[in-house]
This record gives sequence, C-alpha cells and structure tokens, in this order.
Amino acid sequence: MTGPLLRAIFLRDVSQALRQPADLAWHALFFAVVAALFPLSLKPDAATLRLLAPGVLWVGALLAVLLASARMFQDELRSGWIDQWLLTCRATGTPLALLVAARLAAQWVLAALPVLAVAPLLALQFGLGAWPLAVLMASLALGTAVLVLITGVAAALAGGLQGAALLVMLIVLPLVAPVVIFGAQAVHAAMRGLSPVADLALLGAMLAVALLVCPLLAAVGLKAAVEA
Repeated sequence: MTGPLLRAIFLRDVSQALRQPADLAWHALFFAVVAALFPLSLKPDAATLRLLAPGVLWVGALLAVLLASARMFQDELRSGWIDQWLLTCRATGTPLALLVAARLAAQWVLAALPVLAVAPLLALQFGLGAWPLAVLMASLALGTAVLVLITGVAAALAGGLQGAALLVMLIVLPLVAPVVIFGAQAVHAAMRGLSPVADLALLGAMLAVALLVCPLLAAVGLKAAVEA
C-alpha cells in the first residue's frame, strides 16, 4: 500500500507542474539571468570570470531553487490536502514522514532539474573546462537536494503563517551557507587540478543526514500547522 501511495503523491505533483511548463522555465530563466548578468559588472577578463564562476553559479542556483521551493506545502495546507494525508496515514499506518519525503523528491525534480539543465551552458560562458564542469554538476545535484530538504522543513513550519515565503528564505539562507561553500570549493579544487572528493563527500554526508532528519521534522511541522 505504501509504494503506490508514495508514487501517487510524487506523480501528482509532477503532473500538476507539467501542466504549467512556464513555471519550470521560470526557474531556469532566473538562474540564467543571474549568472549571465553578473559578468557585465566586471571587466571582460577570462581569468577573473573563471575564478568567480563557481561562486556565481552556486549562488544563482541556490536562489533559483529557493525561490521555487519557498512556498512548498502552502497550497496543500490551504486546500486541505495535508488533512487528507493525515487521514490516510491514520487509516493505513503509513508514517507521514514518508509522504513528505515523496513530496520533497518531487520538489527536487521540479525545482532543481531545470537549473541543472542550463548549468552547463552557463558554465561554458565562464570558461569552465570539462572536469570542473563535471564536478560542478555533481556538487549542484547534491547541494540542491540538501537545499530542498532544508527548505521543506522551513516551509512546513511556516506554512500556516502570513508572509511564509519570506520567512522561509530568512530561515534557510544561513543554514545552507556551508552547502554553497563546499560546493564552490569542490569546483575550485577541480580547476586547480586537486581532488574535489573531500568537498563532495561532505556534501554527500550533509545529504545523508538531511534525508534522515528533514522529512521527520517537516512532518512534525505540518501536523502543528494543521492543528493550529
């Protein structure tokens, strides 16, 4: 029973988003605009652009995914969908955290994949080579997953409040600073010919912890929002 239920939640969110493809394109467009406009404020020096590329691309990706995820759970709380989740959990004995995990997985697909799709083109604009680009993509895949998980907790805790999206961003930005730092450091290491394994391993460890903790915390937040 649990498998079909989780699959239904995941596919529902993905199918709803596919009916509005402009929203998916907006995430990628925002990332592209941020990364493309930044070089205009600098002198056209290839070495300078290459040096700043990891930080610029990481911050652009962070903002794009955060803006796409800040209102997570808000519509579900207003429409009563979370109430249906709670009733289903009581009827089937399924932990609410598993349903939340399926929703977070769908959110990563919808928010992060458009960003990852345009990242290689933007990296070429900054003159990144093949190996640094591969490290960038790996770090973004890991880091955006951590970002979505942490944002999910903040969105669940603030879901019933007015101005929840702004509150979520204020909560999440300080928490994800280490993700941006390690992600950018991994790319810098690859550009200098050093091994990025340590930084990528730290991102992987953060993701493992977030996968264990964040769905549980988000489930607690959603229960509190429904009961409030």
